[in-house]
Amino acid sequence: MRSKAPLAMIEQTVMVLVFALAAALCLQVFVWCDRQSRDSAARDQAVLCAQSAAEVLKHCRGDLTQARAALGGSLDEDSWSIGYDSLWSPVQEGASYLLTASPGNSGDPLLGQALVSVSRADDGTQLFQLTVNWQEVTPHGG
Repeated sequence: MRSKAPLAMIEQTVMVLVFALAAALCLQVFVWCDRQSRDSAARDQAVLCAQSAAEVLKHCRGDLTQARAALGGSLDEDSWSIGYDSLWSPVQEGASYLLTASPGNSGDPLLGQALVSVSRADDGTQLFQLTVNWQEVTPHGG
């Protein structure tokens, strides 16, 4: 009579290998889902920050100095930028995210335009971008 112990050992080894493979696949799926969740949360926060900046620009009729006074940040030659840390609080240095607003040309002298974009500070990956327009006021009030 032959012993069935080697057959049982092979069967258990195969089952352990199948379980290990399934566990590895599940772990990869969880890591992928966590990354997607973080990216979505960052994109959602980028949308909120860009909308806030766009509303301030519309209120200030494109005056970047007034917009900076309202929300903070810094002014370059022709753009306004705000740095945010990883928790989306405005910071001066060590930003994780960068909001930039720069004037655009709408093609109509009575319509002002600016481009607002939010990107990752480390690699420049753009999270969100929008174009904001406002009505210009002419000297005669029209």
